[in-house]
Amino acid sequence: MLRIEKHGPITVFRMGRHVAANRRWVLYETHAFLIDETMIDTGTIAVRREWEPKMDGCRCSAIVNTHHHEDHIGNNRLLQDRFGAEIFAHPGALAFLDEPRNIGMQLYRRVVWNLPDRSRGRPIGETVATSRRMLNVFQTPGHCPDHLCLYEPVNGWLFSGDIFCGKRVVYLRADEDFNGTLESLKRLAALDIRTLFCGLKGVVEEGGRALKEKIRGMEEIRDRALELREKGLSPREIRRRLLGYEDRMYYITSGHFSKQNVIDSILGKG
Repeated sequence: MLRIEKHGPITVFRMGRHVAANRRWVLYETHAFLIDETMIDTGTIAVRREWEPKMDGCRCSAIVNTHHHEDHIGNNRLLQDRFGAEIFAHPGALAFLDEPRNIGMQLYRRVVWNLPDRSRGRPIGETVATSRRMLNVFQTPGHCPDHLCLYEPVNGWLFSGDIFCGKRVVYLRADEDFNGTLESLKRLAALDIRTLFCGLKGVVEEGGRALKEKIRGMEEIRDRALELREKGLSPREIRRRLLGYEDRMYYITSGHFSKQNVIDSILGKG
């Protein structure tokens, strides 16, 4: 599934994989954004065949990857071959672009996203210049060490990759850092953010408010988890008290996404 929409001067690419014959059910969605001639993330390679015929009339001279995960670099090679676009990313992401097999994808990730093709990237600087705008680059580790965000100060646009992904935290990947994410969000919250362009949620209006709501929710979970540990509860008991029992997300991903990962990351386990 690939849907292309306009949000003012920004083109939004919404994509995901169909899982039913009637093509109504779509697995976990992701988004990419074209601002002027610069593409921020390229989504999943699972939609490559849908994307190819829709590129006529498009211009893309540069790509910025917010991080190295397969649902954000999936069409790098397609756009690089078609337009000669230069790719920019955190230095820590470049080896994964060059050899995506090093990402270490679990089975569910291969089913949902597929393995990206190899692409060639360069280290990103402190700013990214499009034909009309200047974007400031912020290092925002937490979701992964090479995560970054782009901020356009005139309009208050934040291209947030996967550092936001909704106001509530219920699940966490096994390799995510809860406290690192929280610190990155706090740094971003100091900006004048009007609209979030989120890898998962797409366009989020009143983005600054949404970001602060997420921070408050994360702080509440953190403080309560630490309080319950002081009272002698085990990490498993804390998870049940605060987040409930594991559900289908845990079983579908074989525990890679889980509620327990939230508590363990807060407490510094693993």
